[in-house]
Amino acid sequence: MINFRPFRAWRPVPDKAHLVASRSYVSYSDEKMREKLIGNPFSFLHVIHPDHGATEHLSRAQRFANVRRKWNDFVGEGWYLRDERPCIYAYEQSRPGVLSRGVIGAVSVGDYRGGHIKVHEHTLQQREELFKEYLNATGINAEPVLLAAPGNSGLDAALERVWSTPHTYDFSTTDRVRHRVWAMHEPAIIAAVAERFAGMDALYIADGHHRLASSARLAESAGAFADAPKAWSLAFVVPQEHLHIHNFDRAVTSLGGMDTDEFLNALRTVGKLVPLAAMPEAPPLHAQVHVCTRKGWFTLTLPPPDQNADAADRLDASVLSDAVLDPVLGIHDLRTDPHVKFVPGTFGLAELERMVKSGEAAAAFGLRPVSFAELQAVADSGGCMPPKSTYIEPKLRSGLTVYSLEDI
Repeated sequence: MINFRPFRAWRPVPDKAHLVASRSYVSYSDEKMREKLIGNPFSFLHVIHPDHGATEHLSRAQRFANVRRKWNDFVGEGWYLRDERPCIYAYEQSRPGVLSRGVIGAVSVGDYRGGHIKVHEHTLQQREELFKEYLNATGINAEPVLLAAPGNSGLDAALERVWSTPHTYDFSTTDRVRHRVWAMHEPAIIAAVAERFAGMDALYIADGHHRLASSARLAESAGAFADAPKAWSLAFVVPQEHLHIHNFDRAVTSLGGMDTDEFLNALRTVGKLVPLAAMPEAPPLHAQVHVCTRKGWFTLTLPPPDQNADAADRLDASVLSDAVLDPVLGIHDLRTDPHVKFVPGTFGLAELERMVKSGEAAAAFGLRPVSFAELQAVADSGGCMPPKSTYIEPKLRSGLTVYSLEDI
């Protein structure tokens, strides 16, 4: 059973929703961040970065206090309104060929601590503590954790009639994604959605491991339980079929002292290496990777994982690291090695070819996307996915629905 409940969101006033909602701050370079802050006074980035990045002289407590001050300014300016009744928020993102639909509400940190909201990444205690302090000082949670409901959850059916009703927001952003939101307070709809969650055994974190861990840490430190706002976390839950898992490809800037011919010969000792006449048009099959070099494209068949390997070690990304990146190229730790770059699969294989031809990379490896079943198997076994093994959509906007941690 999953506990899911409505809440009274702070939301942008309709005419400013497209200006307020922002991508996650980590997706912006310093230069782009400055451009956004200067060019759009309504962006929620002003709340997250109220000092325009000039924080070197400020303590953590001072920085967080300034976030709260700026949030109060946004409310005081009338740029946000708060729903009078608790709602759940149907949310749709769409672009050509990609559609994601789900529901925003609050999930219980007790379900997370109890193992009903399952993880596939390790979190860092230092980051958990940082985000916990941020949530406690600012009093708001403005960026939902992305959770996936496994197949046959019935969530899609419970929301089916919502998509044809009048929406609360409908706007497009500069990345050509259309956003539609429905604020729903009707008891029958809320009850139908809650019933679907009550029948679920588990949800799976797709994005936001540290955010949910920090919410749980905050609840524990505050002694929050039951209906206390700090005992819940803001979440966007999508049915499995509306979660789009893309690959993260690998590009390397060094061949470990080898030239391209020596590198290809080394790959032939790993598995069958087949030259390709041109850039492949489709992702590789399971247990294969596409390899782009300065002498063209190849497909490499990876060796089978150890018979006793766990679900995470069976992933193609893990086998590539164990069979090629580590022993052949000397890349022992993907998290710290400066010679490896991660390229979202949404960029396509053409981006890998461009990087190699331009000299930006010495070689690149195209992987197939991880399936939801593979992600689920890793989470169910208590395992940890390899670094940068999934690039997941939808990518959520900050500030579109803001959850108050101080009152219901």
